[in-house]
Amino acid sequence: MKKAIILMNMGGASNYDEIEIFMKNMFNDHRIIGAPPFVRKNLANYITKTRLPEVKENYEKIGGGSPLLSITKSFQKKLQERIGDAKVEIIMRYTPPFAKDVLKRLKEEGIKKLYLIPMYPQFSTTTTASSIEDIRAAAKDIGYHPTIVSHLHYYDFEPYLESVEERIIEGIGNEDPKSLNLIFSAHGLPVRVIKKGDPYQKQVEAEVALHVERLKQQGVEFNQVHLAYQSKVGPLKWLTPSLEMVLEEIKNKKALIYPIAFTIDNSETLFELDIEYREVAQKLGFKTYKVCRCPNDSDSFVRAVEALYRQMK
Repeated sequence: MKKAIILMNMGGASNYDEIEIFMKNMFNDHRIIGAPPFVRKNLANYITKTRLPEVKENYEKIGGGSPLLSITKSFQKKLQERIGDAKVEIIMRYTPPFAKDVLKRLKEEGIKKLYLIPMYPQFSTTTTASSIEDIRAAAKDIGYHPTIVSHLHYYDFEPYLESVEERIIEGIGNEDPKSLNLIFSAHGLPVRVIKKGDPYQKQVEAEVALHVERLKQQGVEFNQVHLAYQSKVGPLKWLTPSLEMVLEEIKNKKALIYPIAFTIDNSETLFELDIEYREVAQKLGFKTYKVCRCPNDSDSFVRAVEALYRQMK
């Protein structure tokens, strides 16, 4: 039986032309804005129109595009070299490559079984569920009926944890970790999403606890460890504390940030964390403000996803 591994992610604008596509698709996702379709479409157009100039300015500061797709393609190549019994493909939710285009090709190639692996370590209805739903809908639209096996999360999977801790230790560099405050920064969500039963917050908190214990066993202890949330949009109540609130509380003004909700660097890590919040930290008088890179296409993370696939077979 011909098989394919699908690496699922939200996507990111690789160039200026894709910024508007990304924003309209994201805000038109019922998992993101739960309004009726007509209202949601108009709202998506309004938000995109009003925010587009600012977002383009932000992208300009990181070179004109998100590196998410290019890094994911490097990851795809490395994973394919390790896996001989399945084709490795990428499907993004809001920017190319889109589900319908990739699935049409896989149908033509006679692929009968799909293994869906999210590039989000924690499960959320707004990320993993949205991607799986999108893929199933696209398959139905083109009359493609493969067997689909989905992996929902791996926040507690040891090989993945190792790939994160490798980046944290790399981020410490020559600093004494006991002088640093480690802040795990997670993408925020509206509180009402969590109240509906979304497990994202609990899984993020559980992963933080695992890292703290595992790093301690490796002899790596920090001054303090915090969990904060970033990327708030709109007037709704979101998960707290915000990253800015946590930075304001740190007395010794030394912080190491790890973007715990992402496995691949993108605009939220490169612009929001490394530029926008760095400016906040500077205004607060921080002596040290460092942002760890995501696992990206590291060998350890490639091995982790390979191990996930082997478990799914």
